[in-house]
Amino acid sequence: MGDAVEVLFVSACSEENTTCSVQDLRTGTDLMKYKGGGNAQHHSLAMLGLNYVLAANTMKPLLHVWPINKQEQMLSLRFVLPGKANAMALTPDGAYLLVGIQESIYIWHMNTGRMLNTLSKHYQAITCLRFTDNGEHFISAGKDGAVLVWDLTFSIAPLDNGSQEGSEPLYSFNDHGLAVTDLHTGIGGIRSYLYTVSLDRCCKVYDLNGGIMLLSIVFPVALHSVVVNRMETSIYVGSAEGKAFVFHNWRAPRMKEYHLEEEKAQAFIGHTVGKPITSLALTMNAQQMVSAGDDKQVCVWDVVSRQLMKSISQNGVITNLRIRLLSPAVFQPQHKQPQLFADSLKRMISPPDPNDYIDLLITTEYPKGRGKPKRNFNKCNLDPENSRILQKIHHINLGEDDDAINFSEKTLESSEQSPKEEDVPSDVGDFDCDNIEEEDYGEADTNSPSVQKLIAETKNVKAPPERNRKKARKN
Repeated sequence: MGDAVEVLFVSACSEENTTCSVQDLRTGTDLMKYKGGGNAQHHSLAMLGLNYVLAANTMKPLLHVWPINKQEQMLSLRFVLPGKANAMALTPDGAYLLVGIQESIYIWHMNTGRMLNTLSKHYQAITCLRFTDNGEHFISAGKDGAVLVWDLTFSIAPLDNGSQEGSEPLYSFNDHGLAVTDLHTGIGGIRSYLYTVSLDRCCKVYDLNGGIMLLSIVFPVALHSVVVNRMETSIYVGSAEGKAFVFHNWRAPRMKEYHLEEEKAQAFIGHTVGKPITSLALTMNAQQMVSAGDDKQVCVWDVVSRQLMKSISQNGVITNLRIRLLSPAVFQPQHKQPQLFADSLKRMISPPDPNDYIDLLITTEYPKGRGKPKRNFNKCNLDPENSRILQKIHHINLGEDDDAINFSEKTLESSEQSPKEEDVPSDVGDFDCDNIEEEDYGEADTNSPSVQKLIAETKNVKAPPERNRKKARKN
């Protein structure tokens, strides 16, 4: 496959027939161009593994799919959407597709093309969709300033008990005053941090585990993009004035809202003034930042010195920017892709199919409700001294002499095992159980050496002094 390199997936709005181009980050050379899909919508470019590239059209309700090593899109498969897409997101495993159309979120199963559910909790058009790193939850943001956190499991398979739990978000954040333009999720699934930026000049940090806002950073200008390094120590935002700013979390003040003055802000200056920076990305080592926007330039920066390293010109306004670690061999014609699409996307919610369920045959009867596990204290972890005591008690119960007890580990293990049925003598007849118990207990009380030893030890123990009641009365 060859050595892997970092490549740029860039989509630009131009009059040419190229929807997305792939460029080497080090040299800037073109590796592949995907044609025939028109202009790609903002926040609507995704990769399905290392096999396919997906992009939503800005003017038509279409979702275009290209094999990663072919310039022409798949003609045998046509993905028609219920409306023009505003945002799009794929699960990390590529199993589910989210598309934001106006105020609603549509969920599809990619392999079958079935529409699973629609979610409508925004009051204005959706601007961006993001999945957590494990794909269990996703976040939606819109022009209404709302940021909603959803559980994917309840969204695609709501409960059949008549409740609306599946159509309700897990968290609802309404702290932004204007449209949310971009968001970023950290590492850790639902235990990660969420970063959002808006036209109200605020970058807000949320804790997804507790559902609370931790910090609100107010910048001098409106914000259009955000990206955070892997350690989540530095937040990079793109502004509407053509500048990118960085804010270090380890310098965060002990207040919930912090106003960052323009004189103290650390800015990346190199884009055209007045042109928004709509896309940001970081390299794998987080030593370089890549920015793109309406000035038709892709700029590569050094994050430490904030110096411009190189600039790559594009043919139009850039709408999407992604960095992937790939081998150039995947763009060769001999690279074959698996067939992951069984049918086109359905435009209506598919009814439940009995074939979608798996029948399980359970032969053991289980009690109703959640039962507590039975604890076996005989197999607990004991230190050597307590193990010997347990072994001694066990042998005393069997009526053996203390001097004949062996404290080896093998003997302890054998003593913990219950006697087998074949060890019981077969010539045992029918006796009077009551008489046997009386005789055995009488012999044990008088003749057993172990019992005699215990009685002698008990006599040597001094009894606690009793209170003299007569003296207490006199006092």
